[in-house]
Amino acid sequence: MDDDITFRVSTGDGDDADSLHRLASNGSGQQPSGPVVLAEVDGHAVAAMGIADGRTLTDPQRVTSWLLALLRLRRLETKAIIAVFGA
Repeated sequence: MDDDITFRVSTGDGDDADSLHRLASNGSGQQPSGPVVLAEVDGHAVAAMGIADGRTLTDPQRVTSWLLALLRLRRLETKAIIAVFGA
């Protein structure tokens, strides 16, 4: 697989708000509240997971189980960083 996958924290503003709305419109889940860990493949948002609530939105055409596992790990990593260093 040659896809360029990135994970980043987003507050859901601007272009990210559009991406979250698009993911939610797929019927994949309820939109997370607060900041999310956003997974992008080749620059396009394919999944998001709420840092606080763990709610997940996905593009079912592009997300695999291993990508969701990585997203969960990034969420836990972010929560640990916040717990140690603060928000």
